[in-house]
Amino acid sequence: MAPTLNVGVFIYAGADIMDFSGPVEVYSTRPPPGTPQVFSVKTFAHTNPVGGENSVLVYVPGASFAEVEQQLENYDILVVPGAHPDIITEFVASEHGQKTLALLQRFAKLPPRKEAGYRILQSVCSGAVILGAAGVLAGRTATTHHICYDMLKEYADKASGGDSGINIVKKRWVDGGETEAGVRIVNAGGVSSGIDASLWITELVGGKELFQFTEEILEFERRGEGQAWGVKQA
Repeated sequence: MAPTLNVGVFIYAGADIMDFSGPVEVYSTRPPPGTPQVFSVKTFAHTNPVGGENSVLVYVPGASFAEVEQQLENYDILVVPGAHPDIITEFVASEHGQKTLALLQRFAKLPPRKEAGYRILQSVCSGAVILGAAGVLAGRTATTHHICYDMLKEYADKASGGDSGINIVKKRWVDGGETEAGVRIVNAGGVSSGIDASLWITELVGGKELFQFTEEILEFERRGEGQAWGVKQA
């Protein structure tokens, strides 16, 4: 029987609601009857409760940041949502932001658990800027919300102390390949793109049948990697 992959979804004050709720919806969708659950999802945050964008909704996370930090090797997928650029700037410079960057750097160096076979660091929207600030996107192809391309380049270069070699592309989502430890980096474009990226990851780790079932349950047709916002398909 295939192992359950543990998914940690990070939430912070001002994070875009769909950035994290989209992946949560995909990963928490029940599989076909009679088949085991592939994902076990838990949200976590530095504070409890934590307010989403404009504090329209206030959340009680399933775990504290400290708890996930202590048990990081048990998490197979880590999801980092985005927010308004001003919020990202404030967050990265904060104490909580610096602790988050350290967590991401550590996660990117953890080999996949043998029983899981995968370790994935996933960003959604401007969450890629947080990954860039952590230095894990240097030399990789990446994407983010279309208004944050320059910001992503700036933060990735700053983390590298010069030209990071990041290749920023206008795509719906990007598989940026694996770190030396075998951690796969996946970036989704703006907001709703996180659903597409999460469905792609579902197919990657759970197979085509699970992906198609989840897509059907969500009544959401996954868009291809090249179908970025504003890119017309022939």
